Amino acid sequence: MTSLARARTLPALLMCCALLLGAAAALLASAPDAHADTGIGKLTLDQDGGSTDDNPFATRVTTDAPCPADQADRVRLMVINPATGESLSLGQSPIDTYSDAPVSVELNSTLASLASRFIMWFGSSTGHDGTYPLQLRCISLDDPVAPVVHFGLNIVVTGNTWEVAKAAVTTLTLTADPADEAQPGAEVTLTAHVEPADVPGEVTFTSSLGAKGSQELGTATVTSGTAVLKTTALPQAQQTISATFTPADTDAYAPSTATSSYNVHPIESPTPTDTGSPTPTDTGTPTDTGTPTDSGSPTGPADLEVTDADGNPLEADPVLTPGQTVHITARGYTEDAKVGVTLADSSATFDDATADADGTVTDYPFTVPSDIADGSHVLTLAEIGGHSVDFAFSTGDASIKSPNPSQSSGLTGGSSGSGGADSGGSSGGNGTDPGPTGSMAHTGSQVAAAGLAGLALFSAGTACVLIARRKGLLAFGD
Repeated sequence: MTSLARARTLPALLMCCALLLGAAAALLASAPDAHADTGIGKLTLDQDGGSTDDNPFATRVTTDAPCPADQADRVRLMVINPATGESLSLGQSPIDTYSDAPVSVELNSTLASLASRFIMWFGSSTGHDGTYPLQLRCISLDDPVAPVVHFGLNIVVTGNTWEVAKAAVTTLTLTADPADEAQPGAEVTLTAHVEPADVPGEVTFTSSLGAKGSQELGTATVTSGTAVLKTTALPQAQQTISATFTPADTDAYAPSTATSSYNVHPIESPTPTDTGSPTPTDTGTPTDTGTPTDSGSPTGPADLEVTDADGNPLEADPVLTPGQTVHITARGYTEDAKVGVTLADSSATFDDATADADGTVTDYPFTVPSDIADGSHVLTLAEIGGHSVDFAFSTGDASIKSPNPSQSSGLTGGSSGSGGADSGGSSGGNGTDPGPTGSMAHTGSQVAAAGLAGLALFSAGTACVLIARRKGLLAFGD
């Protein structure tokens, strides 16, 4: 090869390299940006909608978190072509530090309208209806090719207007098994159903006791529209269980909540009825109507629960002490009803209670008056002109009872109500009762026997006189 040929070959090679590098640069410049690397939060604009011709498209941008410390020199608002992934700028912020707090800044450079970006993509400014993602990207001036991190928002374009995309509505229903109530410590299955069923997300279950606070029971993932949680942690009380659905994409779908009233308390099995042969009634012995029949262990009304100060449930008709405070839960009232509280045979006054939305008075504090007498008492929680619930209790020596009216009348009934000795003895006890009525009947029999004996003696004497006179043994003044 001649020296002239070699001299011409070197410039040609350099020219080819330059052309290849230029083509590579052009290719890289026209390639779409990787716009969905990492989403780190939500973007909010200073307006909910506008015209695609507005320039600037938006003035102020706000985020719910700061930028990462290594990508916090500037923020830039980008619109994404959903068909190609290509992104174009709508404006950027001044150079500053945006890692100390959530971003809230006005865009002041490279401002552009949405219509101008449509022209670059499609060749015209209108006729491109659809949903377009916006990204506020965190920029590092020291590392321009750092992975993209951004705050996101979707907008919907219709004609020459745009608006922030509204999240689709979701609905939630909540059921429990067993339904409505359960024994303390029993396993309860909570099931939440989400509509639309194909929306991914999680459901958080919570138990609320009103003023006493709330307790998170757990979280379950939604699968085919259903989230299930099994728990034994429900507190022993009347409570409200809530389920809150949080979609995986809160920009596309709105959260939803459902609630249900539930009661955890001891549930007593009904006492079986004794269907055996009845015991014959002894009609000769007066029935003591003053002593109540013992029907087994007492149970309180189904709409009443009473606990002590430590939350322990009390049995029916408990024995309380003066000054003791118990908490009463009563059900069956009208929603938000005013419920008056009164203590029978007492001048003490008590604060009114108020029923909740379920018609329940929950944990009403009742303090036994310090001057209350020993014996049985009844506290009544009554809605004006409506439902009422009685709480029976005793104080002092529970064995002290008032005199029995039936027994008192039995002591005098034989003499005052007999109408005569014979009938009094019969009605008092059929002649077999050794009590006071039986004694009265026995005394009447003795009087009758003595009378008959006297009559017999008188008759015998008269007969003797007549016989003696006939035989001349006895004369009367002849």
